[in-house]
Amino acid sequence: MKIGCNTVSFRKYPLEKALATIAEAGYKYVEVEGNLIWCSHVDPFKDDPIKFMDLIKSYGFEGVSSIGVHREMISDPNAVPDVKQALTWAKAAGVPLVNTDEGNLPDGMSEKEGLDIIKSRLEEMLERAEAEKIYLGLETHGYFSLTPGGMEKLLSLVPSKWLKVNYDMANVHRGDYVGTNREGYAWKLNSSKKGDEVATLKSIVDYVGHVHAKDVIGRKAVTLGKGEVNVKECVKILKQNGYQGVLSFETEGEDSFEENKKMIKESIGYLKKLITEI
Repeated sequence: MKIGCNTVSFRKYPLEKALATIAEAGYKYVEVEGNLIWCSHVDPFKDDPIKFMDLIKSYGFEGVSSIGVHREMISDPNAVPDVKQALTWAKAAGVPLVNTDEGNLPDGMSEKEGLDIIKSRLEEMLERAEAEKIYLGLETHGYFSLTPGGMEKLLSLVPSKWLKVNYDMANVHRGDYVGTNREGYAWKLNSSKKGDEVATLKSIVDYVGHVHAKDVIGRKAVTLGKGEVNVKECVKILKQNGYQGVLSFETEGEDSFEENKKMIKESIGYLKKLITEI
Protein backbone atom coordinates (compact mmCIF):
# COMPACT_ATOMS: atom_id res chain seq x y z
CA MET A 1 0.00 0.00 0.00
CA LYS A 2 1.03 3.57 -0.69
CA ILE A 3 0.61 6.57 1.59
CA GLY A 4 -0.86 9.89 0.48
CA CYS A 5 -2.42 13.05 1.86
CA ASN A 6 -5.40 15.13 0.76
CA THR A 7 -4.82 18.84 0.18
CA VAL A 8 -8.15 19.56 1.91
CA SER A 9 -6.23 19.64 5.21
CA PHE A 10 -4.97 23.00 3.94
CA ARG A 11 -8.13 24.09 2.12
CA LYS A 12 -7.87 27.63 3.51
CA TYR A 13 -4.50 28.11 1.81
CA PRO A 14 -3.27 28.13 -1.81
CA LEU A 15 -2.55 24.82 -3.53
CA GLU A 16 1.19 25.53 -3.66
CA LYS A 17 1.37 25.96 0.12
CA ALA A 18 -0.58 22.74 0.63
CA LEU A 19 1.70 20.80 -1.73
CA ALA A 20 4.87 22.17 -0.16
CA THR A 21 3.71 21.28 3.35
CA ILE A 22 2.57 17.77 2.38
CA ALA A 23 5.83 17.09 0.54
CA GLU A 24 7.87 18.37 3.48
CA ALA A 25 6.07 15.87 5.73
CA GLY A 26 7.36 13.03 3.54
CA TYR A 27 4.33 12.04 1.48
CA LYS A 28 4.95 10.71 -2.04
CA TYR A 29 1.31 10.74 -3.16
CA VAL A 30 -1.19 13.55 -2.95
CA GLU A 31 -4.95 13.82 -3.43
CA VAL A 32 -6.19 17.17 -4.72
CA GLU A 33 -9.63 18.67 -4.12
CA GLY A 34 -11.85 20.45 -6.64
CA ASN A 35 -14.87 21.01 -4.43
CA LEU A 36 -16.17 24.47 -5.26
CA ILE A 37 -16.25 26.83 -2.26
CA TRP A 38 -15.21 24.05 0.17
CA CYS A 39 -11.78 23.47 -1.36
CA SER A 40 -11.03 24.73 -4.86
CA HIS A 41 -7.42 23.64 -5.23
CA VAL A 42 -8.14 22.56 -8.78
CA ASP A 43 -10.80 23.56 -11.31
CA PRO A 44 -11.19 21.04 -14.16
CA PHE A 45 -13.04 23.65 -16.23
CA LYS A 46 -10.25 26.24 -16.03
CA ASP A 47 -6.91 24.72 -15.06
CA ASP A 48 -4.38 23.34 -17.53
CA PRO A 49 -3.91 19.63 -16.68
CA ILE A 50 -0.34 19.53 -17.98
CA LYS A 51 0.74 22.58 -15.98
CA PHE A 52 -1.00 21.06 -12.97
CA MET A 53 0.99 17.85 -13.23
CA ASP A 54 4.21 19.77 -13.80
CA LEU A 55 3.50 21.58 -10.53
CA ILE A 56 2.89 18.28 -8.75
CA LYS A 57 6.17 16.85 -10.02
CA SER A 58 8.07 19.98 -9.00
CA TYR A 59 7.35 19.10 -5.36
CA GLY A 60 8.71 15.58 -5.79
CA PHE A 61 5.44 13.66 -5.69
CA GLU A 62 5.27 10.32 -7.46
CA GLY A 63 1.62 10.77 -8.36
CA VAL A 64 -1.82 12.18 -7.69
CA SER A 65 -4.07 9.45 -6.30
CA SER A 66 -7.38 11.19 -6.94
CA ILE A 67 -9.21 14.38 -7.78
CA GLY A 68 -12.08 15.02 -5.36
CA VAL A 69 -15.18 16.42 -7.07
CA HIS A 70 -17.93 16.00 -4.49
CA ARG A 71 -21.40 17.16 -5.41
CA GLU A 72 -24.91 16.51 -4.13
CA MET A 73 -25.61 14.11 -6.99
CA ILE A 74 -29.26 13.45 -6.15
CA SER A 75 -30.32 17.08 -5.88
CA ASP A 76 -27.81 18.85 -8.14
CA PRO A 77 -28.05 18.23 -11.90
CA ASN A 78 -24.73 20.09 -12.29
CA ALA A 79 -23.08 17.04 -10.74
CA VAL A 80 -23.19 15.30 -14.12
CA PRO A 81 -21.32 17.86 -16.25
CA ASP A 82 -18.95 18.63 -13.38
CA VAL A 83 -17.91 15.01 -12.87
CA LYS A 84 -17.76 14.29 -16.61
CA GLN A 85 -15.41 17.23 -17.10
CA ALA A 86 -13.31 16.10 -14.15
CA LEU A 87 -12.95 12.63 -15.69
CA THR A 88 -11.76 14.08 -19.00
CA TRP A 89 -9.42 16.46 -17.18
CA ALA A 90 -8.05 13.64 -15.03
CA LYS A 91 -7.21 11.64 -18.15
CA ALA A 92 -5.25 14.58 -19.55
CA ALA A 93 -3.46 15.09 -16.22
CA GLY A 94 -2.66 11.41 -15.70
CA VAL A 95 -4.78 11.02 -12.56
CA PRO A 96 -6.32 7.52 -12.32
CA LEU A 97 -9.47 8.23 -10.30
CA VAL A 98 -12.09 10.91 -9.65
CA ASN A 99 -13.99 10.84 -6.36
CA THR A 100 -17.61 11.88 -5.95
CA ASP A 101 -20.71 10.80 -4.01
CA GLU A 102 -24.49 10.58 -4.10
CA GLY A 103 -25.19 13.28 -1.53
CA ASN A 104 -28.20 13.60 0.72
CA LEU A 105 -31.79 12.57 0.01
CA PRO A 106 -33.90 15.75 -0.16
CA ASP A 107 -36.86 16.10 2.17
CA GLY A 108 -40.00 14.64 0.63
CA MET A 109 -38.17 12.43 -1.86
CA SER A 110 -38.57 8.66 -1.57
CA GLU A 111 -35.57 6.35 -1.55
CA LYS A 112 -36.75 4.82 -4.85
CA GLU A 113 -36.89 8.26 -6.46
CA GLY A 114 -33.41 9.01 -5.15
CA LEU A 115 -31.97 5.75 -6.44
CA ASP A 116 -33.58 6.29 -9.85
CA ILE A 117 -31.88 9.69 -10.12
CA ILE A 118 -28.53 8.26 -9.03
CA LYS A 119 -28.80 5.46 -11.58
CA SER A 120 -29.51 7.88 -14.42
CA ARG A 121 -26.68 10.23 -13.47
CA LEU A 122 -24.21 7.43 -12.82
CA GLU A 123 -24.92 6.03 -16.29
CA GLU A 124 -23.83 9.33 -17.84
CA MET A 125 -20.76 9.64 -15.64
CA LEU A 126 -19.66 6.05 -16.22
CA GLU A 127 -20.05 6.38 -19.97
CA ARG A 128 -17.44 9.15 -19.78
CA ALA A 129 -15.30 7.17 -17.30
CA GLU A 130 -15.21 4.21 -19.67
CA ALA A 131 -14.37 6.43 -22.64
CA GLU A 132 -11.51 8.08 -20.75
CA LYS A 133 -10.47 4.88 -18.92
CA ILE A 134 -10.53 6.71 -15.60
CA TYR A 135 -12.09 5.20 -12.48
CA LEU A 136 -15.03 6.86 -10.78
CA GLY A 137 -14.83 6.47 -7.01
CA LEU A 138 -18.04 6.62 -5.00
CA GLU A 139 -17.17 7.76 -1.51
CA THR A 140 -18.95 6.75 1.68
CA HIS A 141 -20.24 10.29 1.76
CA GLY A 142 -24.04 10.44 1.50
CA TYR A 143 -27.50 9.25 2.46
CA PHE A 144 -27.28 5.75 0.99
CA SER A 145 -23.54 5.08 1.22
CA LEU A 146 -23.58 5.73 4.97
CA THR A 147 -26.49 3.32 5.51
CA PRO A 148 -25.73 -0.38 6.17
CA GLY A 149 -25.96 -2.11 2.79
CA GLY A 150 -26.37 1.21 1.02
CA MET A 151 -23.10 1.23 -0.91
CA GLU A 152 -23.89 -2.22 -2.29
CA LYS A 153 -27.18 -0.80 -3.60
CA LEU A 154 -25.35 2.02 -5.35
CA LEU A 155 -22.76 -0.29 -6.89
CA SER A 156 -25.51 -2.54 -8.26
CA LEU A 157 -27.31 0.30 -10.05
CA VAL A 158 -24.82 0.49 -12.93
CA PRO A 159 -22.38 -2.44 -12.84
CA SER A 160 -19.07 -1.29 -14.34
CA LYS A 161 -15.38 -2.09 -13.97
CA TRP A 162 -14.82 1.67 -13.87
CA LEU A 163 -16.93 2.15 -10.74
CA LYS A 164 -14.97 1.86 -7.50
CA VAL A 165 -15.40 2.77 -3.83
CA ASN A 166 -13.44 5.53 -2.15
CA TYR A 167 -13.66 4.20 1.39
CA ASP A 168 -13.75 6.90 4.06
CA MET A 169 -13.62 4.98 7.32
CA ALA A 170 -14.34 8.02 9.49
CA ASN A 171 -17.46 9.07 7.60
CA VAL A 172 -18.90 5.61 8.21
CA HIS A 173 -17.97 5.74 11.89
CA ARG A 174 -19.49 9.15 12.58
CA GLY A 175 -22.37 8.77 10.12
CA ASP A 176 -21.94 12.23 8.67
CA TYR A 177 -20.20 14.21 5.93
CA VAL A 178 -19.80 17.74 4.59
CA GLY A 179 -21.92 18.24 1.47
CA THR A 180 -20.92 20.74 -1.20
CA ASN A 181 -22.82 22.65 -3.86
CA ARG A 182 -22.49 26.03 -5.56
CA GLU A 183 -24.22 27.78 -2.68
CA GLY A 184 -21.88 26.51 0.02
CA TYR A 185 -21.29 23.52 2.27
CA ALA A 186 -22.74 22.01 5.44
CA TRP A 187 -22.85 18.91 7.59
CA LYS A 188 -25.73 16.86 6.20
CA LEU A 189 -26.84 13.91 8.31
CA ASN A 190 -26.36 14.95 11.95
CA SER A 191 -24.86 11.56 12.78
CA SER A 192 -28.21 9.84 12.21
CA LYS A 193 -26.52 7.01 10.31
CA LYS A 194 -23.52 6.24 12.53
CA GLY A 195 -22.10 2.88 11.47
CA ASP A 196 -19.43 0.21 11.89
CA GLU A 197 -16.42 1.09 9.75
CA VAL A 198 -14.95 -2.42 9.97
CA ALA A 199 -18.11 -4.37 9.10
CA THR A 200 -18.95 -1.96 6.27
CA LEU A 201 -15.47 -2.29 4.78
CA LYS A 202 -15.65 -6.09 4.85
CA SER A 203 -18.85 -5.99 2.79
CA ILE A 204 -17.41 -3.88 -0.04
CA VAL A 205 -13.64 -4.39 0.17
CA ASP A 206 -13.45 -5.99 -3.29
CA TYR A 207 -14.65 -2.71 -4.82
CA VAL A 208 -12.26 -0.37 -3.01
CA GLY A 209 -10.11 1.69 -5.36
CA HIS A 210 -9.06 4.50 -3.01
CA VAL A 211 -9.09 5.05 0.74
CA HIS A 212 -9.43 8.03 3.03
CA ALA A 213 -7.41 7.17 6.13
CA LYS A 214 -9.17 9.36 8.64
CA ASP A 215 -9.66 9.31 12.39
CA VAL A 216 -12.14 11.37 14.39
CA ILE A 217 -13.43 12.15 17.84
CA GLY A 218 -17.08 12.95 17.34
CA ARG A 219 -17.07 14.93 14.11
CA LYS A 220 -13.58 16.38 14.54
CA ALA A 221 -10.70 14.90 12.55
CA VAL A 222 -7.60 14.03 14.58
CA THR A 223 -4.20 12.42 14.07
CA LEU A 224 -4.46 8.78 13.00
CA GLY A 225 -4.51 6.45 15.98
CA LYS A 226 -5.70 9.10 18.42
CA GLY A 227 -9.42 8.92 17.75
CA GLU A 228 -12.40 6.58 17.79
CA VAL A 229 -12.01 4.96 14.36
CA ASN A 230 -10.59 1.44 14.15
CA VAL A 231 -7.97 2.47 11.61
CA LYS A 232 -5.73 -0.50 12.37
CA GLU A 233 -8.40 -3.10 11.62
CA CYS A 234 -9.49 -1.31 8.44
CA VAL A 235 -5.93 -1.23 7.10
CA LYS A 236 -5.48 -4.87 8.09
CA ILE A 237 -8.59 -5.87 6.11
CA LEU A 238 -7.37 -3.92 3.10
CA LYS A 239 -3.97 -5.60 3.24
CA GLN A 240 -5.48 -9.07 3.64
CA ASN A 241 -7.61 -8.48 0.55
CA GLY A 242 -4.70 -7.37 -1.61
CA TYR A 243 -5.35 -3.65 -1.73
CA GLN A 244 -2.32 -1.98 -3.32
CA GLY A 245 -3.66 1.54 -3.68
CA VAL A 246 -3.24 4.74 -1.71
CA LEU A 247 -4.20 5.38 1.90
CA SER A 248 -4.87 9.12 1.72
CA PHE A 249 -4.80 10.90 5.09
CA GLU A 250 -7.60 13.43 5.35
CA THR A 251 -9.00 16.02 7.72
CA GLU A 252 -11.64 18.70 7.12
CA GLY A 253 -9.02 21.44 7.38
CA GLU A 254 -10.73 23.07 10.35
CA ASP A 255 -7.65 23.45 12.56
CA SER A 256 -4.84 25.99 12.38
CA PHE A 257 -2.12 25.61 9.78
CA GLU A 258 0.40 24.49 12.40
CA GLU A 259 -1.99 21.96 13.92
CA ASN A 260 -2.78 20.48 10.50
CA LYS A 261 0.92 20.37 9.70
CA LYS A 262 1.52 18.45 12.92
CA MET A 263 -1.33 16.04 12.17
CA ILE A 264 -0.12 15.12 8.69
CA LYS A 265 3.43 14.57 9.99
CA GLU A 266 2.33 12.34 12.86
CA SER A 267 -0.14 10.46 10.66
CA ILE A 268 2.40 9.46 8.01
CA GLY A 269 4.53 8.04 10.81
CA TYR A 270 1.54 6.13 12.15
CA LEU A 271 0.71 4.64 8.74
CA LYS A 272 4.28 3.63 7.95
CA LYS A 273 4.55 1.80 11.26
CA LEU A 274 1.11 0.22 10.94
CA ILE A 275 1.71 -1.14 7.44
CA THR A 276 4.90 -2.89 8.54
CA GLU A 277 3.29 -4.36 11.67
CA ILE A 278 0.05 -5.84 10.35
